[in-house]
Amino acid sequence: MPVMLERWNDDKMDALDAKAGRLEVGLARTDAKIDRIEADVAKLDTKLDEHRKETKTAFERIDDKFDRMHRTLLVIGGAVIAALVAPPLF
Repeated sequence: MPVMLERWNDDKMDALDAKAGRLEVGLARTDAKIDRIEADVAKLDTKLDEHRKETKTAFERIDDKFDRMHRTLLVIGGAVIAALVAPPLF
């Protein structure tokens, strides 16, 4: 009986070893996929940084245009007020 029990344990250990081997192969494939995904994410992060810089530059140009328009409107408004107030003074 001990020989049969020993053989049974050996078979179970062999089966467990085969499963562990398949798991190792699966983990290696998963690690490779994760490495590719990390590389893709790094590329996307770089592209996103470039787009952020472009967007920031575009918004700065728009802000400058609004600042110039604001100044122009203030000058025109001041000129209109001066034109309305100044003639009665002369």
